[in-house]
Amino acid sequence: STGSGNFTFSGSYFPFVLKGNYNIRDGLFAKELDEGTGQNEDDLRRDQFLPKFLVENSFQPLLLDLKVDFSKGVQAKNEMLEGSATGIMHVEGPPTKPKLTGVVRANPETKIKFRENIFDVSSAILTFDDPMEINPRLNINARTRVDGYDVNLQVTGTGNKPEISVSSIPPMPERDILSLLALGTTDRRLTENVGGQQQGTGASQQLLSGVANEALKGVTKGLGVDVQLSPGFDDTNEAYQKVVIKKQFNRRLDVSGSRSLGKKSETEAKLRYRFTDRVSGVISGQVIDQSETSDTSGQQFRSSEKVGLDFEYKFEFK
Repeated sequence: STGSGNFTFSGSYFPFVLKGNYNIRDGLFAKELDEGTGQNEDDLRRDQFLPKFLVENSFQPLLLDLKVDFSKGVQAKNEMLEGSATGIMHVEGPPTKPKLTGVVRANPETKIKFRENIFDVSSAILTFDDPMEINPRLNINARTRVDGYDVNLQVTGTGNKPEISVSSIPPMPERDILSLLALGTTDRRLTENVGGQQQGTGASQQLLSGVANEALKGVTKGLGVDVQLSPGFDDTNEAYQKVVIKKQFNRRLDVSGSRSLGKKSETEAKLRYRFTDRVSGVISGQVIDQSETSDTSGQQFRSSEKVGLDFEYKFEFK
């Protein structure tokens, strides 16, 4: 961010107090919403000659008392969010565990990405009123159009426990709306296009995948690896299960791999390196093994392999 303000640094002994007003002219929020802080208190270097009480966990050399005004707007852009927000926040306490109070409002042009669906935010208010933790109250309304349906999304509750409700025009059950957003089709269409046995298999896979993903999230979060199970149907209406593994090494380098398990097994791997915010290089590989049955030779296996090198350039339409 860039801006201006007035500050005072006061105190005769630890903790000192940094107090003031910071008026932001412009700024950019690019942090992914599911990333940690990336900072560990143990990473701070402590001088060996400091008194013992200064290196205790409870010691805080500095306290903040800042009013941050970004009424002119701050840009936000990451994998899930693109737009801008305004507000006034009060930051108090130690820098490692600050207390936030205030209100943040998203501007109307803000967009939220859910899978392949882009939601236009009509209103979004985040109210930080709990000085004990950073857990804002949510009041978000957004809309998108999917396959001829106008879908409205409302998020209330808190950041830790959001409550999500959806509706559509023309109206349809909430279960069908969620299926349309997540799978690109409704349960009714699945019933029409897929036999009862396959429908039961798909529902079972979806349920098992949801349970497994929650369990995997707790196990893999500490390793910095994202592992997910994604069920679906191939072009012959055969059910399959896909395992997806992702690893973000740093801001520039990430790798991902997937393996689909079914009648047609498909393995994919990608390595992406971001030279700049706009230019990326991608090395990808794909191996497809498919079983086929003929009247003369019985079951046969067909395999195909692909390797590619792509360069990507991103730009914005204004």
